[in-house]
Amino acid sequence: MIEFKLPDIGEGVAEGEIVQWLVAEGDQVEEHQPIVEVMTDKATVEVPAPASGVVSKFLAGEGDTIPVGDVIFHLDNGGGGAAAPAAAPAPAAAAPAPAAAPAAPAATGGAIIEFKLPDIGEGVAEGEIVQWLVAEGTAVAEHDPIVEVMTDKATVEVPAPASGTIVKHLAGEGDTVPVGSVIFHLSTGAGAPAAAAPVPAPAAPAAAAPAPAAAQAAPIVRPGGKVLAVPSARRVARELNIDLAMVPGSGNNGVIRRADVEAFAQSGAPAAAPAAPATSAPAAAAPAAAPPAWRAPTKEDARVPFRGVRRKIGEAMVRSKFTAPHFTVVEEIDVTELVKLRGQAKILGEKQGVKVTYMPFIMKACANALMQHRMLNGYFDDEAQEIVQVGQVNLGIATDTPNGLIVPVIPSAETKGLLEMAAELQELAGRTKAGKVTPQDLKGGTFSITNAGNIGGTIATPIINHPQIAILGVHRLMKKPGVVETPEGDRIEVRHYMNFSCSVDHRLADGADAARFLAYLRVLLENPGLLSL
Repeated sequence: MIEFKLPDIGEGVAEGEIVQWLVAEGDQVEEHQPIVEVMTDKATVEVPAPASGVVSKFLAGEGDTIPVGDVIFHLDNGGGGAAAPAAAPAPAAAAPAPAAAPAAPAATGGAIIEFKLPDIGEGVAEGEIVQWLVAEGTAVAEHDPIVEVMTDKATVEVPAPASGTIVKHLAGEGDTVPVGSVIFHLSTGAGAPAAAAPVPAPAAPAAAAPAPAAAQAAPIVRPGGKVLAVPSARRVARELNIDLAMVPGSGNNGVIRRADVEAFAQSGAPAAAPAAPATSAPAAAAPAAAPPAWRAPTKEDARVPFRGVRRKIGEAMVRSKFTAPHFTVVEEIDVTELVKLRGQAKILGEKQGVKVTYMPFIMKACANALMQHRMLNGYFDDEAQEIVQVGQVNLGIATDTPNGLIVPVIPSAETKGLLEMAAELQELAGRTKAGKVTPQDLKGGTFSITNAGNIGGTIATPIINHPQIAILGVHRLMKKPGVVETPEGDRIEVRHYMNFSCSVDHRLADGADAARFLAYLRVLLENPGLLSL
């Protein structure tokens, strides 16, 4: 059986969209006969059969976007592989349920599950394979983590749907795979031997072998000899010159988290000896391309791959800016009374183990204001061409993480008290920054808040978290002179101010809507006692 991979069909082309299948599953085809029509950003081409045989299975549906190198169909050429039934259904069955689809179970007596990349976050269309946590040929239990996948919203571990043996990986580390694509085969047959996999489990523990000769703690013995670590942990280990082979992992199956590396470093354990002396050779040993004439760099340039979460964030920002006509309204708010109230709430929160920042007050005010101005709370249903004004406020909170901005959601914010909001925000932000956010945490947002005020900046025009209608930007707290009205007349005193900017999709709401929303927000934050009403 031939597993036909999407070929490189144009210079610089990384993926193609399946336009239509030109044959049905079960059809007999001749070598060079067109099988599928694929569209790239450069052309639409017909992909031919590599040999004569029976097209036994489609691994992608019409409309799917497939990376170059992914298997898109199986062709039984009579070479000894188990053939699919000759009377297979027509192309409508090209997207089977992930838990069925026996591909070639005859040899094992059990079923082969063709596991499809699941929908791991609302609005997520694809994911990048960060690393395989188990090798081909490995026996796994149900719910064991199999592969780490990164999307524009989070990095998650995808578990096994059942107990069995991992027969084949259908995507490589670094590949971007559309949701719904088959990413591995799992044999659930009791007799499915590990040898069924074409590649043996990696017995060469490369991460532990090059341990330096200098006296160090012994490397930790790990199943399969492979050091499993999330990307942020590997980056921190490189920065701190720590050998990951020495670091205990707290994740599933011993996966090393960033926090594990940081704890290891703080424990005073010895750092890894400098890597192989060859790396100390000057960078000139591998000459880089000549720099442009307009600059003369004084040190080596850094090239960072544009992929993973950073690329996904970029794509989402471009989609939002080119889909939604943005406009932004800015309001300056006197938060002097809020500063006083927060100081009192902070003391109360500390007694209950809750860190009270300004954000819970802003979130509560925002939720209350959105319940009064519902035209900004919701999203646009593009397929139905309807504006959905949601009856509860699910606040997405943009969170700065090592992998970029992630937007977890606090649901029903309008129903929660300030300390409850503060506690939930503290817990959710901690998990998000540690890379432990779940897909459920990222779903259902109706309005987003982005706060860079603790970093700096007095004003910005935030980009809407499409397909939501609006987003609120929170900016730096500033002291400056202000005019205070009193019965005795106006006086000038030092006050606290913050700027708030609300960006809105002008297709779905008007400038007056945003202005009224911010005016209501100003009333609540200038008189924070009203938040309890």
